[in-house]
Amino acid sequence: MKIEIARNLGERIAGDNRYIHDVLKGKPVDKGKAAKTLLVTPELFAKIFSPERIKLLLKLGKEPPENIYRLAKALDRKYEAVFRDLKLLEGYGLIVLKAKNRERVPVIEHEVKLPSFEAG
Repeated sequence: MKIEIARNLGERIAGDNRYIHDVLKGKPVDKGKAAKTLLVTPELFAKIFSPERIKLLLKLGKEPPENIYRLAKALDRKYEAVFRDLKLLEGYGLIVLKAKNRERVPVIEHEVKLPSFEAG
């Protein structure tokens, strides 16, 4: 999943509408643009990617846990807080909570690509 930060969502959405129009008309388009993208404002990006959630994502990418309880223990956080963060990340499509026996296991199914920040 690609994450894109847009200062002006209206302009970005207008560009997407032009892209969709071109696809429907059969015009040649950049197929890379069709990749799954999470479009956020700078303010929303800051809310989604708090330091604790970034640590959580890094832990999931490095060592997939057996369950949410063990993940919370490994992060030295309360189960409820980790579960709440996982549900938020799942809502944005960044992770999936899979059923395993009688437990739920958080999984990163797709590579998450953060935007690059260039000086300019």
